[in-house]
Amino acid sequence: MSAHPEEQFAMEQAWQMLADGSEYAFTQIFDHYRDKVYSVAWHFLRSSAPAEEIVQDVFLKIWLKRQDLRTVRHPENYLFILARNLLLDHLKSMSHETAARKHWPFSSTVIDDSDHRLRQSECEELLSEALEQLPQRQKEVYLMARTQGLSHEIIAGELQLSRLTVKKHMAEALKFLRKYLSQYLTGLFL
Repeated sequence: MSAHPEEQFAMEQAWQMLADGSEYAFTQIFDHYRDKVYSVAWHFLRSSAPAEEIVQDVFLKIWLKRQDLRTVRHPENYLFILARNLLLDHLKSMSHETAARKHWPFSSTVIDDSDHRLRQSECEELLSEALEQLPQRQKEVYLMARTQGLSHEIIAGELQLSRLTVKKHMAEALKFLRKYLSQYLTGLFL
């Protein structure tokens, strides 16, 4: 689904103008890509409020980092990679929220939202699948840090590893999880 040559040229010019700080160019880019970013976010999150939040975050980051666009060869790819990363961060946040709720004493006050629970369950399942594929030590380090909230220093002491080794295991685990989860998002951007 490629754009018409005139439209593509106009967008290329808009990206260049945005890099120079043009608010008008920003508005053009926002108008052109907003619905695409929203539909991808909504398709994955199945909720309009979080999807709209992703759209706002994407374009806020684009505006704040507009000077960086001078060095970006494919601004549209940059935009969708930024959106993908924000979606992954949102999923991670949902995962942390779920873990925190298990320890929250007022869990009976949670509002019944079956659609939210279904999305949450799907996200947890996807993250669980990814975690099962991690090497055992990386999985231990990740779970200790993310679900138990332990620092790298404490994990190092408990597992009898150096803090640097714990940091390396955590970095490798996060790298794998991002790559694994992005497989499910990449197709949505095309």
